Amino acid sequence: MSGFLLRIIINAALLVLVVFELPGIFVDTFGGTLLGSAIIGFANASIRPMLSALSAPLNSMTLGGFTVATNIFAPLAVVTTLPGYQISGVFSPLMGVVFLTVCSIALTKTIQDR
Repeated sequence: MSGFLLRIIINAALLVLVVFELPGIFVDTFGGTLLGSAIIGFANASIRPMLSALSAPLNSMTLGGFTVATNIFAPLAVVTTLPGYQISGVFSPLMGVVFLTVCSIALTKTIQDR
C-alpha cells in the first residue's frame, strides 16, 4: 500500500512540474493544479498498471499504441472535469504526456507494492 501512495505522490509532483514548465498548459489556480495532479497521480498509479496488464494482447497488435492512448486519456479527463485548465497547441500536451508516460512506467517498474 505504501508503494501505491508513493507512486500517487510522485506522479502528482511530476504533473505539477509539467504544468509549470511547459508553456502551452495553463491552470488558473495553484489549488486546481494540486487537485488535477492528485487525480492524474491516482489514475497513473492505479488505472494504468491494470490496463497495461489487461491489454497486453491489444498492445502487441497496436505496437504499444493502446498504452499511449490510455496515458493521453487521463490528462484529457482532468481537463474536461476541472475548471481552469487550458491547453493551447499540440506540442506541449504531447511532450507532457510523453514525459508523464515515461516517468509513470519507470515508477511502476521500480516501486512495487509488497
